[in-house]
Amino acid sequence: MAKLKGVFKRFSQECETADKHPEKDLETRYYKVSFDKVYDEVKKYFSGEGYTISSESKDHGEIMITRLKSPKMFLIATVVSTRPMHTALDLKASTDQMVVGGAYPKLKEEIAACYQALAKEMREAEK
Repeated sequence: MAKLKGVFKRFSQECETADKHPEKDLETRYYKVSFDKVYDEVKKYFSGEGYTISSESKDHGEIMITRLKSPKMFLIATVVSTRPMHTALDLKASTDQMVVGGAYPKLKEEIAACYQALAKEMREAEK
């Protein structure tokens, strides 16, 4: 039955991070920097080629991004200050496009790439 769930998950059109995610690489990331620093670094990362920032609300800590490369994706980055100099970042990626072999691996790959790039710019913290 677990293998069957894995097959269905592969074709899921949504992927998001969470504090206690069954997949270790999709857990919420925490950084030892201010809210503003994380928010600005996320904006900087998604201001690159192939992305458009659709909407943002610094008051709510959310940035909505459209990925223009195939497969096209819609991403939501949520930045939350948990305490001074301790900030959390959650990402959600979704697509409407059908992807041969399933969309979930591509969505997961996009989230992982963002986390890896941000890890080079900011120091990660424990939960």
